Amino acid sequence: SEGNPQFHQQMVYAVSMKTIEHFERALGRPVLWRPKPNPRNPHDDKHFVRRLVVRPHAMEEANAYYSPQKVALQFGYFGAREGSGHIPGSPIYTCLSHDIVAHETTHAILDGLHRRFNEPSNLDVLALHEGFADIVALLQHFTIPALLSHQIARTRGDLEAESLLGELAVQFGRTSSGRSALRSAIGSVENGTWIRMRPDPGELARRVTPHARGAILVAAVFDALVAIYKTRIADLLRIYTGGTGVLPSGMIHPDLVGRLASEAAKASNHVLSMCIRALDYLPPVDVTFFDFLRALITADFEMVNDDRHNYRVAFVEAFGRRGIFPGDHDENTRDGAQSLSADTLRWPGFARKRASSDVVWRYADIVSQLKRYAEECLYIRDREQLFTDTRLRRESLHAELKKAFAASPAFQQSLGLEPGSFEVHALRSSMRTRIDGTAAPQVFVSLTQSRLVRSDDRSGLPRHRIRGGSTLVVDLTQTDLPKYRIVKDIRNKSRQRAAEQFIRHVEADPLRRLFFSTEREEPFAALHELADEGV
Repeated sequence: SEGNPQFHQQMVYAVSMKTIEHFERALGRPVLWRPKPNPRNPHDDKHFVRRLVVRPHAMEEANAYYSPQKVALQFGYFGAREGSGHIPGSPIYTCLSHDIVAHETTHAILDGLHRRFNEPSNLDVLALHEGFADIVALLQHFTIPALLSHQIARTRGDLEAESLLGELAVQFGRTSSGRSALRSAIGSVENGTWIRMRPDPGELARRVTPHARGAILVAAVFDALVAIYKTRIADLLRIYTGGTGVLPSGMIHPDLVGRLASEAAKASNHVLSMCIRALDYLPPVDVTFFDFLRALITADFEMVNDDRHNYRVAFVEAFGRRGIFPGDHDENTRDGAQSLSADTLRWPGFARKRASSDVVWRYADIVSQLKRYAEECLYIRDREQLFTDTRLRRESLHAELKKAFAASPAFQQSLGLEPGSFEVHALRSSMRTRIDGTAAPQVFVSLTQSRLVRSDDRSGLPRHRIRGGSTLVVDLTQTDLPKYRIVKDIRNKSRQRAAEQFIRHVEADPLRRLFFSTEREEPFAALHELADEGV
């Protein structure tokens, strides 16, 4: 009931909780919100936030956003424009859009997992935030049975055809701007005709704003979903069509609709879980779309050894068609990932033979500490206790690492760090179940470091920060060493040059400077993006 304010509260609560449920199931642990920011000390992260604040009627504005400062979702409302299909001036509430609620909730969850992903160090960082939030909203369309069956029947099982399944925030787009949707994942209407967006490897280089660039990531994931879905339904179509695979004209049988909808739901749930699990396998800073692809491939390999439906192959091909390749500054391509295949894209394991015995011993000591953390925290479900115990363990781990780095500079360098202060940025445990039914208990720890680069007279650049660090993945059932070590080396010269190029890009335009500022709030994003695109 759009006119019932109590229903508005029910709506945002239900969709937010459904989104959180998907994350907790895929991650294998409770979701924690970011600590309450301390204006006097940006490094203070001891203030536990038990609940995400949700304001269904936060402002009279055609917008909705997540506020990191308030750890809150802010939903606006506005009057419908003429010709939108609604009474002109009648209130439109963004809190009643399933897509918008899921999108903003995802922003909040991501901020709790990776606070550095709100700090733009390349064009992909903020775009990953926007694109991933759209991916979650889009794939949750396939969890609504009535909508899924209806659209499968209407499109005769073709996920690539024009349907509500591929569109985001339909009502918001129609009533505020006249577009058929706020954003579309697979196509758009041009001059009254539906046009499927075809992959263009060069498009990524032309898109620089977070929403426009994030849409390419959404399209790549949707392309992979379509390929996976087609593989899963191929036998059904052969049976239904007597081996031809070509559907006759007209409506398809309701029984086939049900089976196709079931396969679409399974495929989308698998893809959504794959994308969410990838978050644990990302480097802690300076993330790129290619990093996300590698994290996704690695995370899925850990859960499903035998990729008989070729899910990983579908992702590799879809990302390649969208031009998502390693950058020149990506130090992780040295391990052989310049060849795009599901095998070579998996993050490399810890190479014991390449490290000195001293470094190996120090890794083993850190792993033993992480195992003790897992024994204490793996089964804690109370969020405040988990937050407090984890923070205490981060402090003790920091003290131990500080001593280890002083004794072994080689150990510190292997983690992408240099002498100086550093932080144990994140520590997380996970208890998931592999497809074969075996338990997969894991611990993830992220170390980060920053260096302030001062401008000189020749470059004309302002002071800016270069960040580095690494994520260690420990499998509690297999080894006394890290399973994976995902590094962004702070000393990497090509990364430093890439950061300078990004700073020049931002500094070239005053609105761009404002948009990419870490102090920005979301209400101004649309204005900045229009200016950045030359409108």
